Amino acid sequence: METAVPSRDTSGDGDITRLLLLWRGGDNNAFAELFHNMYPQLHKIADLRMRGERPDHTIQPTALVSEVYLRLVDCGSMHWQNRAHFLAVASRVMRHFLVDYARTRASQKGGGSVVRLDLTEFNLPSDVNLAGALEVNDLLNHLATFDPRAAQVFEMRFFGGLTHEEAAGVLGYTEKTIKRDWRTARAWLIAQLRKGAGE
Repeated sequence: METAVPSRDTSGDGDITRLLLLWRGGDNNAFAELFHNMYPQLHKIADLRMRGERPDHTIQPTALVSEVYLRLVDCGSMHWQNRAHFLAVASRVMRHFLVDYARTRASQKGGGSVVRLDLTEFNLPSDVNLAGALEVNDLLNHLATFDPRAAQVFEMRFFGGLTHEEAAGVLGYTEKTIKRDWRTARAWLIAQLRKGAGE
């Protein structure tokens, strides 16, 4: 059965949407082309996330993007919507991989998160510009218990590089709502990281 492919996409990402629909329809070549097209953006996001690590760190941005590829290659049947949806899913994959990696390294080294995440991109105060992957993950899990949408918005923006507009499109809320969620998540995260640093 052929998959319907839209002739244009008003978001300007019509080719990505077309490839996602072809992939969902069973065309594995479409995934290869999709990933090739998305690679520069995914690598940039991975590089921003890992900027706080020392140069000889065992996980590099390229490896992080490769993990996204390996974990998504068999997900073609997912109900893909557009580029923003793809980045939202990729953001969750990056988050989970970094957390799994940090847990493994921490257990090997006897404790302590060894994966540091650079938060400077979002103009956080200098005293919280770096945080451990496990710490950020735990905080987001806690935030999700009382404000799940704000936690999801932070995940999409921080781990996936989505804009407010893109996150709004994926989650089905207005951009104004997403901006408010972002401010909420950001302020709460700063307060918690400062509290943790002071203990």
